[in-house]
Amino acid sequence: MEEISLAIAAVTSHRLVVVPRFAPDAAYAAAVRAVHPDVDVVPTQAFRDPLARWEPSDHLLVIAPECYPVEGLPLRDLVGGAASDGSMLRNLLAFETSPAGTKEYVHAGEGGRVRRIQRYFEPVTWPFPAGVVASLVPVACLLTIPDLPWASLAALRTAMAARGVPSQDSPYHGRVVHLDDEAGALALAESRVEAMAAASQALGAARGEDAGSLVIGRGARVHPSARLLGRIALGEGAEVEAGALIIGPSLVGARARVERGAVVAQCLVTPDAVVPRDAAMRHRVVTTGAVTPAGTPGHDDRAEPASGEPPVARPVLQRRHVHSSAPAASAVDVRPSAYLRGRAVVEPVLAALALLFLLPVFAVVMPLIALTSPGPVFYGDLREGRGGRVFRCWKFRSMRTDANDMQRQLAAVQQMDGPQFKMAHDPRVTRVGRVLRRLNVDELPQLWNIVRGEMSFVGPRPSPFRENQICVPWRHARLSVRPGLTGLWQVCRHDRANGDFHQWIQYDLLYVRHVSLAVDLRVLVATFRTLGGRWPVPVERMLGTRTASPAAPAALPDTIASPAVNVAEFHTHDVAEVLPPSTEPSSVGGGSLRRMRVADARRRAV
Repeated sequence: MEEISLAIAAVTSHRLVVVPRFAPDAAYAAAVRAVHPDVDVVPTQAFRDPLARWEPSDHLLVIAPECYPVEGLPLRDLVGGAASDGSMLRNLLAFETSPAGTKEYVHAGEGGRVRRIQRYFEPVTWPFPAGVVASLVPVACLLTIPDLPWASLAALRTAMAARGVPSQDSPYHGRVVHLDDEAGALALAESRVEAMAAASQALGAARGEDAGSLVIGRGARVHPSARLLGRIALGEGAEVEAGALIIGPSLVGARARVERGAVVAQCLVTPDAVVPRDAAMRHRVVTTGAVTPAGTPGHDDRAEPASGEPPVARPVLQRRHVHSSAPAASAVDVRPSAYLRGRAVVEPVLAALALLFLLPVFAVVMPLIALTSPGPVFYGDLREGRGGRVFRCWKFRSMRTDANDMQRQLAAVQQMDGPQFKMAHDPRVTRVGRVLRRLNVDELPQLWNIVRGEMSFVGPRPSPFRENQICVPWRHARLSVRPGLTGLWQVCRHDRANGDFHQWIQYDLLYVRHVSLAVDLRVLVATFRTLGGRWPVPVERMLGTRTASPAAPAALPDTIASPAVNVAEFHTHDVAEVLPPSTEPSSVGGGSLRRMRVADARRRAV
């Protein structure tokens, strides 16, 4: 409540109104006013009475607990400019996330045969809202529509749309939790404890002190025999008695008490609540005023005193209402290293010097392109960089301006076995373009992308979204580093005649796993020595290993079991369940590719 009141005070000075979904008593109203004195507590049934006192030109800012942002309420953009438009509902809309960063829908027809498989990726193709964070509602609209559903902002949005009230949705891509269930409240408390502990450690480091992982409020008391493990926050006046054990992340509110011998593991203990003696709590929200089956007031109704072995309270709900925007784990565990951070600083300087050195080449190439074919000198296509961020990748234009339209007509002569289009004697390439491509001069403008920090000298080939969505583990791995002007695949590929998408996957994953200064220098030298990959270089030489070819992936069955496709309606699941991440590069690449081929064969059979 305190956090919400501070967020609202930043955008408006008007009085707050709390509208609980139950009939509030005097004790509830007093508890709310203890946090924020200037507030009205009104039951839902009586809410239209204060509503009638407001002017039709006013706006009502509504915040509900079913979709609460972990990083705090971003209300400025929602409220800004509201006075100029009193006829439209404005919503801050949050979106779901998948642990794998992707979802896959399987559409089956009659007889359970698969008709279509559609994969969605965050945030490029992601039409899955999680809920409404906040709504700005014109009072004029509310006065004309009786019996609005205040229980949910999503229901309010739907009801007003059904009555013809236009709405404007603004996306919110942060992490949200559902505070109406235990899992959501625990997730928010965990986030707050982590933030407080990190801030305390940063402050301690600035003072030359070791702040540890504990945050202890004024007047809090901890018995010397009590044990506190992990990141824990104790509110003002909280008390931890003898022999108690608290395991973090846990948040113990102001004036709360953990009694003798109690165990609290990853819990939220609300202000003034009591964890009884010898009770064991895990993944629970302990509140005040509840009554246990034993009739002991002051703690959650699922906590029981110990008899022999202390009972451990199990979580009632899994954390399915916690929508996180954290990046999904990839098949290759990649963490920003000191080398990658240093490379990001040095490369833009080197690229700028290279551009100055190559200005004579630009001065020759640019007129040749302009004089021999109509269209711009440079061609910029949208590609995905590190973290999936989209940028415009620049090249010297080597094709006709209608090349994309021609590609659809030439699809039948595709010579690659993956998403990339390639064919011998491509009619879309201009005469000057053939020379530029043969010498790899068309790639030189990508030095500007390196100056801008969008690319590196060495890395996976920059690809558009339509190519990166084919293999999920490959996508996660290759987008964990910046794309490169050259790379391991360009200098080591040796199966061009048969279409080498499988090698593209394998070499990208090998590079991401072994990225280092030595590997980058070897790839750069090999790029010059082979004139941009005219002939292959052994990958073992590039990586400085005896062998870089891991064991072959486990064989897949020739046929798919019928339960996998015997579905009669839409089903959704995470792609991670279909393509489990592997720690072996060829297992990810080859295995995923074989899965795609099986899926293609299945679709053809249908």
